[in-house]
Amino acid sequence: MLLMELSKTVVCKLKLSEEDAWKLLATLEAFRDACNYISKVAFERRVFNPVALHHMVYRETREKFKLPANLAIRARDRVAKAYKQRRDKLLKFTKLSMDLDERLFRLIYKPDGIYASISTIQKRVKPMLDIGDYQRKLLRDVKPTHAVLVYRNKAFFLHITVEKQIPEPKGNNPVGVDIGMKNLLMASNGFKAKGGEVLAKRRHFRELRSSLQAKGTASAKRRLKRLSGRERRYVNTILHQVSRAFVNTLREGDIVVMEKLTGIRMNAKHRRSQNEDFHSWAFRRLQSFIEYKALERGIPVVYVEPKNTSITCPRCGCIDKANRRSQSLFRCVHCGFQHNADYVASLNISRLELAPTGWAPVRVPYVGMNGDFKMNHYDSPTSSRL
Repeated sequence: MLLMELSKTVVCKLKLSEEDAWKLLATLEAFRDACNYISKVAFERRVFNPVALHHMVYRETREKFKLPANLAIRARDRVAKAYKQRRDKLLKFTKLSMDLDERLFRLIYKPDGIYASISTIQKRVKPMLDIGDYQRKLLRDVKPTHAVLVYRNKAFFLHITVEKQIPEPKGNNPVGVDIGMKNLLMASNGFKAKGGEVLAKRRHFRELRSSLQAKGTASAKRRLKRLSGRERRYVNTILHQVSRAFVNTLREGDIVVMEKLTGIRMNAKHRRSQNEDFHSWAFRRLQSFIEYKALERGIPVVYVEPKNTSITCPRCGCIDKANRRSQSLFRCVHCGFQHNADYVASLNISRLELAPTGWAPVRVPYVGMNGDFKMNHYDSPTSSRL
């Protein structure tokens, strides 16, 4: 069987002495300040190429911030990469994190656990990784060459990138995936995850944020920061549960087909009252979770243009805006075919992989207005929450 490599990030908390914690924190602050210095030089001189920038800032960065050579290079690369996204304003770096390569960190395996050797502005620190069996399994017999050290909530975390061998993706049975808000995920193989509870929870977070922002006190700002972390962790947990439950329904030979989301925030139609929900929803993040979980099992993932997938009849091919009667109801004006609108979209998405240049009919069950779609997976870990 042919194998390929897949990158995966393992998040590990560090067990640190007070002295080692101080050394790491001082190094993170120096790295952040170095990034801001390099950013200022790059923006003022309009130099964003990493090689050209290197000659301008390398010596000064090392002397001014006392960084090891490779950390100075990593700071330069972080700034150059950030300016690839936008160059219309001076970019400021505020978070305490730094990039580490194989010269700046390595893993040390001992009988009592796994340790990380990390360079600082003084000497190396070698804390133990505070991890469970899942992380230990992923880190077994690997030599990672990249990691990111992060300081948050008064704790240090090492995000270690490991290369994992997986089966070469192959398959011939497309499974279309439609991602939305009312239904987080609807797939043409029948899997469905509802989004009502998630929307309600996010609206609750939004109301709390609004109330705290109106107060504007120091304690309100601290609570606002904690609230942001809670919401992010909650959403990530739900997205991981939904993506895992869906991927567990896939079979050997399946191909996951998802729609390209380029321009979705500009082009997708929704009510004005849904603006805040729509623009804050992590459509692409859910797709990325599905993608890497599917690839781990050797299941290919492809992306297609989603044009007309929600208004095309999968039975006769009729394309008409009137086919979409409501958010949840699809009824073809030509042949009368009727089904859940999100499920129809997932069928059409899967069909685009079979016939990327045109429409191809597929056999689907006829379901009336009161029909049972039979798409809830009550045995999935998400069914009790979504």
